[in-house]
Order: sequence, then structure tokens, then C-alpha cells
Amino acid sequence: MTSDRIGVFLCHCGGNISDNVDLDYVESQLLKGDDVCVVKHHENLCSLEGKNIIKDQILREKLDKVVIAACSKITHGNTFQNYIKPLNPYLFEMPNIREQCSWVTKDKDESTTKALSLINSSIESVKHNEPLKKIPTKVKNGVLVIGAGISGITVANSLAKQGMEVTLIEKRPAVGGAMIQVGKVFTPGKLSEDCAACLLNPVINDMVRNEKITLLTNTVLESSARHSGNFDVILRKKPDYINPDKCTSCGKCTEVCPTYAPDEWNEGLTDRKAIYKPFPQAVPSQYTLDDESCIRCGKCIEVCPTNAINLDAIDEIISLTVGSVVVATGHQRFDTAKRPEYGHPFYEDVLSQMQLARLMGVNGPTGGHLIVPSTGKVPRRVVMIQCVGSRDQLPDGHKYCSKICCMIATKNANLIHSHYPDTEVIICYTDIRTPGEYEKYYKYVQENGVKYIRGRPGEVAKVDDHLVVRVEDTLTKTKKEIHTDLVVLSAALESSEGTIEAAKVLGIPLTEDKFIKEKHPKMQPVSTDIEGIFVCGTAQGPKDITESIIQANTASTKISELVNGGLEVEPFIASVNVKKCILCGNCIDSCRYQALSMHNQSIRVGPIACTGCGDCIVTCPQEAISILGQSDEKLRSSIRGMLKNKAEGEQIIIAFLDDIGNVSANNMGINRVDCPSSVRIINVPFINRIKYCHVKYALTHGADGVFLGEYPDNARHKQIRENVLVMKKHLEEDGINPDRLLIHGVFIPYFRGLANQFKEFDDKLRLLNEAD
Repeated sequence: MTSDRIGVFLCHCGGNISDNVDLDYVESQLLKGDDVCVVKHHENLCSLEGKNIIKDQILREKLDKVVIAACSKITHGNTFQNYIKPLNPYLFEMPNIREQCSWVTKDKDESTTKALSLINSSIESVKHNEPLKKIPTKVKNGVLVIGAGISGITVANSLAKQGMEVTLIEKRPAVGGAMIQVGKVFTPGKLSEDCAACLLNPVINDMVRNEKITLLTNTVLESSARHSGNFDVILRKKPDYINPDKCTSCGKCTEVCPTYAPDEWNEGLTDRKAIYKPFPQAVPSQYTLDDESCIRCGKCIEVCPTNAINLDAIDEIISLTVGSVVVATGHQRFDTAKRPEYGHPFYEDVLSQMQLARLMGVNGPTGGHLIVPSTGKVPRRVVMIQCVGSRDQLPDGHKYCSKICCMIATKNANLIHSHYPDTEVIICYTDIRTPGEYEKYYKYVQENGVKYIRGRPGEVAKVDDHLVVRVEDTLTKTKKEIHTDLVVLSAALESSEGTIEAAKVLGIPLTEDKFIKEKHPKMQPVSTDIEGIFVCGTAQGPKDITESIIQANTASTKISELVNGGLEVEPFIASVNVKKCILCGNCIDSCRYQALSMHNQSIRVGPIACTGCGDCIVTCPQEAISILGQSDEKLRSSIRGMLKNKAEGEQIIIAFLDDIGNVSANNMGINRVDCPSSVRIINVPFINRIKYCHVKYALTHGADGVFLGEYPDNARHKQIRENVLVMKKHLEEDGINPDRLLIHGVFIPYFRGLANQFKEFDDKLRLLNEAD
């Protein structure tokens, strides 16, 4: 490494750097040592003229590696990777002496000293750089879609039309999800309500007719393992007690079945038999058997004319390999029995919004006629209560807004008012939330005569033969007792059991509200932390049908990019030393990205899945794992270079920032927020990459303090904090003041807070140094 010929290029950046950094002095200091054979600077190295200078010096001086001191690597890293050809693009380092030096340090002498320190760090670091190549990868042309609601069916159709083989699984006996139950959906642009089944059926028919889609109902994901970028999944399909090839849907089995169970299709408002067809328009159009309700009396077998029934059928285990997985497992509704003050399900005339939708559905239990369940009469008044379980601070409630409840209540209220003009409808709300075009629909319904009272009711009581809703109108500040025939509760949308189970099997993280956590809510809203696994619909959080369809099509596009275009993956992935590895499997268990697997008595690393986070390094007892291009020695060299030529009395803080923290530090510079000149930033992909040996090395080789800047919203946040406590304990055991190590949460928008933390830590260390 010492024989490498290294060249350093200094960018003036049109005065952004050179006005506050003495680059001539930097050049003279760099040439004093033996590490650098040439130093050149230019007004704008990112220009074509700058490119020619870099290329000319590489060829003329026969350089092996280069350091380009300029702006942020985020801004021009790719540019300079191209400029250093014919060198390998990974044989360079790029210290940021603009955003993280010139722009945050007012004093020119201090800025110059800091710039020299950052460049020396990169010189020491680049000595360990090796020629690397991006890893071309290809994934299997097969996709598993979990959940056959509107999102799952939409993404399956889109993928199949692009030539992909799709396996669509649904845990229930029929497809369609919540949309098939609601009866009517609203169209704000037309100020109308449309038939949900009429909109959904063409989408379902496309799915049924497409030969590239395999539909498996009564099926769940049993297990998943990652191998070579693909997913080996095991599916469990409930028994086909009724052979669909033999069944003629004559219905004789249902007629003789003696057992009843609550009808899920009608939200428990009616009962069904243990052997039944979910609903008349069900897809697949076949009978099914509820094995939990069936008493195995055999009467159905006796009357079946085609011998289609086999009560001894067993589960089918299906294995397949796919390149991508889509989680479209939908949602469930908050259990309103947790709010007994509203009387559901204790009072027969207190319903949920979905139960109301089934009552008013033409294929519902009353043929579309709205009646009071206890009397069978049309209600004179209906009161709807919003935010049941959402925007709720109680321990078993949800703090978030469920986003669509206001519009669902408004739609159902308008349907009631349109068909039963003599029925008064009142909606008790916390805040009406109808964004965009939905506001127009809300105003339209309000003008039609639906009444709104701002206030969350405290109680629903039974008085004589009717219900009483007690509420305080927060606008008029008056307490009201509203006598009504029917109460309808708008329950929160919450994560379904299927969503939580799928996340557990696939190893993908959940949000604190138990929805699937996307990789980035703005930039990657359908991707998850595991490359190749995507999410759409209400499995990711509350949303309406339109947004669910948009997400489904977005997921399809991302999968198409992955399957058809392949990937060129950055080479900074885990590498296992087979001579040291004892096959303990700790790395496999700790990898949340499922990037590691056991194959033929060796550990394999999946380049698509591996992010180079370093979790496996921490858990390996043999120190058999390293990250390509990010060795421990390279990191130590970077620290050593940062502390090189430290002046007497000078204070230096080594600040390890993850990628989020690094962007936040750049924002400090962009906004010209002052930062102590003592702070020297080393960017690492993940903070858990920093081990105790690095912290100790820094503090025993001249650093006054070590700062760890970590983005708290990551799966290892708690573990990282615990590791820092362990590091502090080790420092104390080694006779080093543990207060010289600090960890702090960093966020991109809160760069001023980061600057304040740097200043406070700098002041604290000065006091410690004075005390010592």
C-alpha cells in the first residue's frame, strides 16, 4: 500500500472553498510528506477542463489512486468516478471541504487546518482502497402477491400483462377484500356513488382470464428463505373439501347442513351454514367448508350428486421460488367492543359502518333496505360517531387518523338521505378531514341536509325503546342528548393479523402502529428494507381505494425494473472468510435483510439483499466477516489521518455520522450554520459499523472526543444505544472518561440541532480537558 502513487486534486469551487481555505498552504503541507506525489488545484474540478487535468495527471504521473478534495460526494461523487478513468472508479476518496469545512467555519486559519485534516484522512483511507466492480444481478421472473383485495389483484394484473408469472394467494375463500363488501363507493368528481362490484368485477375478470396468474384461495404464507436474491417460499393451502372440478353448485349440501355460523360476508348480521358459498358473485365461484364449524355429520356427502365432497381432505403444502414478493394483506377494523360506552355489540341497533354498508347493499341481508335491526322499521334518525379507536389516546386505541372514515360516513349518510329523505342523519365528528376533491363532496352532502355536530360523544345509552347519544357540541359549547333509532360507529382502520404474520415470516419491519414499514415514506413508498419485497394498499397504512390502486401500480413498476432490467449492486457487501468461519449461523440470524444463507456447508451472501450494514460483523465470534471496501484497518487509517499533525492545544472531535447524519451535516453548510472547527466528520453507512476498537483507537491516538450521529428511525436503534452503554463501560475500565463518547439522534431537517449538539459537546470536552 505504501508504494501506491497518490495524487491529490483541490477544487476552488468558484471561491466557495478557496475564499475560506488557504489551498496553497494545504498544497505545501501535503507535498512535505512521502504519501503524495502530485497536488493540483483548479477553479472547478467538476468542469470538462477539470476532467482533463485529472486524467492528464493520472496518465502523466502514473497515479494509482487519487483524492479529490471538493464538495459533497453526494453532489459530484459519480462525476469524479467517471473522471478518474482509466483508474478503477473505487480507487479514489473525496473529502468534503466545502459543506463540512469552508461553509461552516468562519475563521480561515481554522478552516484551512480542518481541510488539511480531512484531506490527510482521505489519503490514509485511500491506501486501503482496492479495485472493485458493481455486481450485476438478475432475479427470477416470478412474483408472489399476498392478499387478493383491490391492491393485490391490481398489482397481479399489471405484472402478468408485463409477462411475469404471478402467484396470487388469499387466506379467505373468495377474492375482493373490503371493496367487494362496501356496496357503493363515492366519486367526488361526479358527486355520486357508484356500484363497487361493477367497478371491481372487470378487474377480477382480467385476473381470472390471465393464464400467467395462479390464484390460490384459502392459502397463507408458511415460510420464506432468501437464496441468491430469490425467495424460496412455502405456502399452506387449506383442504379442498369440495372438489371444484366436480361441484355443480346445486346447493343441496347447504340445504341439509344442520350447522350455522356467523356470516362474515354480512358482518355477522346473519348466519350461514358450515358448508356454503361466500356470496352469490364470489370468485372463485365454488362452495367451501368451514372446518371449524363443521360437525362432520356427513349429510352433505349423502346428498351430493357428483361425489364432490371429501371431509378427510388435508392441507396442501406448496413450494415455489420467486424473485419478488408483494404484501397486499389489507387491514382490519378496530374492535369497537373495546369502547363499551358506545354499546357495540351489546345493543342490537348499534352498528359499524361496514354493517351499515351490508344492510344497504342490494346483495345484503335485507336486499338493500335500511331497517332498524330490533324493529324491522326504517329509522327516523341515524347518528354516526367518528374516530372510534382512531385519534384515540387510550392505551388500546390508535393515535393516528384513519384517513378515510370521514368520507365513508359522509357517503353512507348521503345514501341514507337520498333513499330515505324523511330519515335525519347526524354525524358527530372530531374534525372533518376531506382533502382535495373530497371537500367538494362533503359540502355537497352537507347542503343535501346531513347534519354535522363537532364533538366526540361520551356515551350511547338505551332508554325505553330507543338509543340516546350524549355529546357536547364544542362549537356551541352545549351538551346534547340525541334520541335516535340507529347508531353507526366509524371504527379505526388497523393492521390486519395477516399483515403482522406476513411481516414476521418475511422478516420485514413494522411501524409502531404495526403496518408494513416502507423503506422511505417519500422516496421509496412501496419498497421495504428487504430488496425485492414490496408493499401496497392498506397493509402499509390507512388509505382509500384510489391511493391503493396507485400504490399497486407503483409496486408493479418497481418489480418490473428489478426483474426486466436487473440490478447493478454497489460492491460494498459482506464477505465471509471461509477459513475462519465455523458455520455457527449467528450472522444469518442477525441479518434483518435476509442477505445471508447456508448452502453446501458455507455462508452465502446475496448481493441484492446485502446493504453492508455490518450487523453480521458485530455478531460473528470469529471475526470472519468484513465489508468489501470498508475494512477495520481502513477505518483506523481514516482516524489516524484525521489526527495527523494535530497541534498542541488543538481540540479534535471525531464525528462518525451515518448517511442521514452526513446529509444533515451538509445542510449545515448549505445554510451556513456555524460548526466548531474541532469537528471532523467520517461518514459511515451505518453507525453499528463503529466498534469499541475504533472508539478506543481514536481516543488513545489524540482525539478529544468521539461523536456518534445516528438516525433513530432504524431497526437497530435500541441495540445501538445499548452498545454505546457497553462501550462507555469499557472506556471506564480502560481508564478513559466515558463522557468523551456521545451518541445523538440526527435527522436531515434538524441540522441546526446537530450543530448545537456539536457545540455543546465541544464546550463539554474543553471543560474536561481543563480538569485533566
